[in-house]
Amino acid sequence: MPEPYRVEPVTAQNWADFEALFKSGEAPHYCWCTVYRVPSQPHLTNPEKKGVMCRLVEQGVPVGAFAYDGDKPVGWCSVAPRETYRKLDRARTMPRVTPQDVPAWTILCFFVLRPYRKKGVAKALVKGALDHARTQGAQVVEAYPCDTAGTSATHRGYSSLFERVGFQQEGTRWVLDLSTSWG
Repeated sequence: MPEPYRVEPVTAQNWADFEALFKSGEAPHYCWCTVYRVPSQPHLTNPEKKGVMCRLVEQGVPVGAFAYDGDKPVGWCSVAPRETYRKLDRARTMPRVTPQDVPAWTILCFFVLRPYRKKGVAKALVKGALDHARTQGAQVVEAYPCDTAGTSATHRGYSSLFERVGFQQEGTRWVLDLSTSWG
């Protein structure tokens, strides 16, 4: 049976979908998913945050993936090479454990439109994020769910979601070795 949701990486070609999703009344339009990407993020205006993301996408920097229901974007997953999340270098609750020479990606947050919550969108996003990371050369994908990383932000997902697709817990992080465990 085919997956009910199609997952695609964010590109310059589907940027309008990113804008539409983040401008929806439910979306985290106040952050534009720049919190860990830009050290000065709290001092930027919303249009500046949107501009940061637009420039990254135009430059071909991976920023995340969408889940689509038909042609409608219904969910977002921030997945990118760990080094593109510049503030993670200083994050005590999310320290880099993977050796520097191993291409590691990080799944950092999710957003799903309310009518689509608890309908498998987050799981589809994780699977799509893993496929995307693997095709881009990632060997390891890490995640920091709210219930094990000591954060109160549920947009990071729950450990049960990552466990269902094969991640293993290592301290506060959950990790999946793509070279041995996925696809």
